[in-house]
Amino acid sequence: MDLDYNMESVTNLGSLIENQKAKVGRLREAVKRLEFVPLDPGGAYLPITFKSFDGGLFNLHFDPFEFDIVEVTDSNGNSKMRFAAPGGDLRGTDDLRRIIRGLDNDPVFRDFLEMLECDSLLDVSEILTNRGTLMELGEFACIFRKVMSAPSDEKTIILRDGLLRTKKIKAELIATLKARLKEKKNHVNLVGVAKTSKVVFLLKAALMCERVFPNDQIGYVKIPLDIENMAYRWSGHGRLGAEAEPLDYAFGDLYVAKLSRSNNMFVTVEIPKDADNSTNIYSKGEIMEMMSYLARDAMHSYPVMGYPQTIMRAHESAVRLGIPSSVLRDNIINDLIRSTDPIVAEYARDSKLLGGAIEKGSLGGGAW
Repeated sequence: MDLDYNMESVTNLGSLIENQKAKVGRLREAVKRLEFVPLDPGGAYLPITFKSFDGGLFNLHFDPFEFDIVEVTDSNGNSKMRFAAPGGDLRGTDDLRRIIRGLDNDPVFRDFLEMLECDSLLDVSEILTNRGTLMELGEFACIFRKVMSAPSDEKTIILRDGLLRTKKIKAELIATLKARLKEKKNHVNLVGVAKTSKVVFLLKAALMCERVFPNDQIGYVKIPLDIENMAYRWSGHGRLGAEAEPLDYAFGDLYVAKLSRSNNMFVTVEIPKDADNSTNIYSKGEIMEMMSYLARDAMHSYPVMGYPQTIMRAHESAVRLGIPSSVLRDNIINDLIRSTDPIVAEYARDSKLLGGAIEKGSLGGGAW
């Protein structure tokens, strides 16, 4: 086989490279108008994060059995909810409605539905077909249960691992969630924090080249809507969002922040805004206070410097709870083997043993 390393043999490569160079130039011009806001770490908040996980990759899967145990834990190590979720795609099947109706009776989901004035999770999401959607809905249900029940005598900040914007909740219901946040803003705040995002991927080179963030300072910049829409235009259902309007699934404004003086890690922060009424949920002073708290939380963070420690504690809690979930997995398999048809039970037992052998590397060159 002849290997051709000649760049000239690639059709249209030169034109595409020139196009990308021009794109970088436009981005550099765009970020020059961003205003850097320096921060002093501070803020007196009670922080909490909720993290959904699938039982330490619980993944009970041997044909025809396929499901997962989803658990939502908080950054204090407390398990907030646990439910069984389908492991495969239920799109177009008659089983979906029956399975979801069973989840509607979970106390946390029930509170979430009452707040949204919905009868079922089937009314909350248009893509309620797999474990990922259910995991995200579980997180939001726990988040807003805390929003509605947070004590009024202390200030609470809820950090979501990832941006708040979501396509897994119907767009018209996001306005209801933001209205509840506005009601409770005096004693509970909500922000989304993402290690990676489309907007940082798009802007990082331009931000670094133009030195928007001084090396020895921490702070943030607000991303104007026209720059945000360079990264986020897709509104679902095959539509591109209008360049001058926020996407209907967005919770609010985006900010890029540098929370550690020790490295140049950029995080993306989403802060809710009542875009429909063109009014802010939080004032500029409150936004700066929240950002200052994030900087304080990330000041000595480990192992990811510059990322809020509260969020990483939720991950640690999820890992710890994944161990008993693995034991639960084995108990469920054993119960299936005991309670099902003998022929199916024999198949399930053989599948379990074969799966265990493969996981231990028996097919990787080792001896049986």
